[in-house]
Amino acid sequence: MILGFILLSVPVTQAQQNWSATNDPAGKSLPARMRNKTRGSRPPSDGSSERRKAEFSVDIFSGATSIVTGLSLDNTGRYQYHYTPTVGFAGDLGYTLTSKLSAHASLGYLQRGAEFDSAGLFDRSRYRLSYIDLWGYLEYASGSQVKFTFLAGLSQSTLIAARLNSSAGNINAMNDFNKIDVGFVAGPGVLLPANKNKIRLRFIFSYGFRDAFAEGHFTEDVKAHNHAYLAQVGYIFN
Repeated sequence: MILGFILLSVPVTQAQQNWSATNDPAGKSLPARMRNKTRGSRPPSDGSSERRKAEFSVDIFSGATSIVTGLSLDNTGRYQYHYTPTVGFAGDLGYTLTSKLSAHASLGYLQRGAEFDSAGLFDRSRYRLSYIDLWGYLEYASGSQVKFTFLAGLSQSTLIAARLNSSAGNINAMNDFNKIDVGFVAGPGVLLPANKNKIRLRFIFSYGFRDAFAEGHFTEDVKAHNHAYLAQVGYIFN
């Protein structure tokens, strides 16, 4: 009797399997279909998220710089100070934070100084100051192909050479100046496309917070600060 029940149950089980296959043409069980549905419910990526990336640029500078503007009195007399040409170069590493904001670190060389002459005389002398500059700043950019930018940040300048060129000759003037200066940089600019890379044009104002001259250089309370108006051209490698 038991053997007959087993033999009878075999055709019933086969019939159930055939019915399941007929009603599931894809040949997939319910758990499998649920897993596939779950996978398919993920929204496709639309590429709208901003991809963060680093970029490197080589920059050159040119402009005008000075230390003191106007008349000043030092230990040897009264002098009129003037702006003098400046040049420099730097390497800049930038990192994209958002579609419009980026952070930058720049390391380079910048020549500062000033021209001066004795009041009422035409014998002009010149301070030539060589600095290693480290800048850290943020830059905001707006636009599509051509982007308009504005940067603002802090700078540290380390004096590596100081010369006084005058009618008396070329004199070492390192002892006349403080070795470290801290200041800020700011200015507008524009980014231009250049194949896969970019060309950067900027107009920057640089100002030092510390007194550039060593203590006791002036006989009156005169604060001398490094400041410069710079035009910058850079090539950005993406």
